[in-house]
Amino acid sequence: MKHLLSGLIAIALSIAAAPSLAADARNVTVVNETGYAIKFLGFNAPDDGLDEWENELDKVLQNQASTYVEFDDDDEGCVWNIRVDWKNYDESVLWKNVNLCKLTALRLRYDPGTKTTSFLAE
Repeated sequence: MKHLLSGLIAIALSIAAAPSLAADARNVTVVNETGYAIKFLGFNAPDDGLDEWENELDKVLQNQASTYVEFDDDDEGCVWNIRVDWKNYDESVLWKNVNLCKLTALRLRYDPGTKTTSFLAE
């Protein structure tokens, strides 16, 4: 019994001392509610310029589908630029200086009347 109690105390102390495994505040779920397929979804820091992007999608993001974007420990800051490229169109949408630490989801929307793409932050 003494060994069991010592073991439990050791486990509790190691868990308390371990770094938090909580999700990064910038991680975000992107939901495509535009009516169109998305072939590219990129995030970059405002200081990186607008030429450096990495596609966060493994495959085309169909309408009504979602993807979860996780940030690395090497990434810094809450404010990011977001770029979306459409599958069947040679156009991009760019949102600058979006504070990802203040939201958990982005619902992408397209208004055919105004021909504008926006997002609803949750």
